[in-house]
Amino acid sequence: MRPKKYFYYILSATILELCIFLFINSTLYRGVFNLGLLIPFMMFRVLASYYYSKQEMRNKRAKPTLVILFTIPLLLFIFFKPTYTFEQARQLVYESAYDVSHIVVHNEERRYRDTVPIYTEDSRCFISYRDYHFEGDGRYFLVHPRSGVVTEMKQPYW
Repeated sequence: MRPKKYFYYILSATILELCIFLFINSTLYRGVFNLGLLIPFMMFRVLASYYYSKQEMRNKRAKPTLVILFTIPLLLFIFFKPTYTFEQARQLVYESAYDVSHIVVHNEERRYRDTVPIYTEDSRCFISYRDYHFEGDGRYFLVHPRSGVVTEMKQPYW
């Protein structure tokens, strides 16, 4: 196989991988996972594959390096993703001591209300400064995506 084909395969696989990460992050985690930290690894992979294709893959470290660069973003996503998805966080609100019987589900146009910005912690690695937000029985709740701590808000955010 020609080295230029490797570059196009890697570029296509990188774009596909990014689209899959975006889909999973937006549907399961409602954008709580910070993909901005994975994109530099993906860009470096594309640049390295372009460099190796210019050398016609003569370097014996080319293919192992590209395999490693493919696994780094995947492993980072697997190990640092939020502990709870949006649906699991909703279940935590139901199971909490706050005795909630009904949670309002927002349609696609108002989906931005599913998370709220939070700036109370020193740092969050790979998770943006957002918590899951729920409205139920006239009360409002926040759920931390990593720890699952349910907190009742005194007033609505939105």
